[in-house]
Amino acid sequence: MEEISILDSIPDLNNFKTFTDRYFSKRYITDVDGIKNNDIMIMFHSNRIALLSLAPSHFFFSKNEEYKVNYTVGKVDRLKNSVRGKSKRGGQQLSPKSIICKIEFEDGSGFEIPCCMKGTLVEVNEELVNQPKLLKEMPDADGYIAIILSSIAISEATKSELLTHEEYLKVLDSCEIKD
Repeated sequence: MEEISILDSIPDLNNFKTFTDRYFSKRYITDVDGIKNNDIMIMFHSNRIALLSLAPSHFFFSKNEEYKVNYTVGKVDRLKNSVRGKSKRGGQQLSPKSIICKIEFEDGSGFEIPCCMKGTLVEVNEELVNQPKLLKEMPDADGYIAIILSSIAISEATKSELLTHEEYLKVLDSCEIKD
């Protein structure tokens, strides 16, 4: 009888996909509001939940300054968003131009992050207030900005309008050639 080592039963962790890689399809918007490298990533789950995050090419990742995430936008405090029940009643209604939060740097500069889709704000990632480094270190996992819920029709329409991961990579390649 052939002897099998227990070490052979351990999966190859180099090829292990993250939760978001396994269950979400990534879509991208480049140069939001005409601002170069103001790139947003929205990760869609089949249940209409969408995670809002910054795309890897966002200019934020090239800036090495201390920063904080501020969910108070104008008169609206996104941290006070409260949803109830299965249909998420009471959540703040969002349009594609709705600002979810602001990233504020120590030098006083900063930028706003729009949600880029129509839907209901389910929750913001409050952990970013206490641990803003998650935004930079794990943007497509624990560093997501917000969770948004939309109708099936809106979710599918938004997905079809945005760049797939492959299209996004092609856009990045073509931009590097021009720069």
